[in-house]
Amino acid sequence: MFVTTWEAVIRVLLTMVLSGLIGAEREAHERPAGLRTHVLVGVGACLFMLLSLAMTELGGDPGRIAAQVVTGIGFIGAGTIWMRGDVIRGLTTAASIWATAAIGMLVGAGWYSLAIIAAIAVFTALTLMRRLERILIQKLSGQTVTVQCELPPSSENLWQLLSALSDLRARLLQVENLPSGDTDFQRVRLTLNLSGRVTTEQVIQALMRAGAVSAKTED
Repeated sequence: MFVTTWEAVIRVLLTMVLSGLIGAEREAHERPAGLRTHVLVGVGACLFMLLSLAMTELGGDPGRIAAQVVTGIGFIGAGTIWMRGDVIRGLTTAASIWATAAIGMLVGAGWYSLAIIAAIAVFTALTLMRRLERILIQKLSGQTVTVQCELPPSSENLWQLLSALSDLRARLLQVENLPSGDTDFQRVRLTLNLSGRVTTEQVIQALMRAGAVSAKTED
């Protein structure tokens, strides 16, 4: 399939918009891979797909480069996942990178409509389904609470807090960094799902024992 230079430029620009939409959502939630990473992954996948199409003019197999893109994206996505104890973070971001690469390949192949629909579907999964997930979890397995904590300026304190929550079987839904203001303490907001056996007071006490300077729930 012959692709003109201007058509290739249009495909790259469209990929930037679609992958940037997904990356902006990850950036807004301060995830390890944000706007720039998603745009680079999408554009790179699009360029490799364009190169694959160009190889057909020379009698090459267009599927060979595309297959390597799928494998390579797996390594990038794995770099956004971290685990400590029973706590695993970054799986959703890794999946969004994987989906962004697929969208870039779709655009590079010229399937514009499908790529746009896929980008909207991924963005919907990251935004609207987040709220739906919290509602379902709250109805099926317990209450959802939000706790603000102040921690000493050490990265180990956050790990201790997460371990304490894991011991309580409190499911961590989200971690957000908050402005610290004039203090040297690190402020975080934890969104938790508690089973019927765990009370808010138990969570506060566990966080304080784990090293939190202060901990309080939000209404």
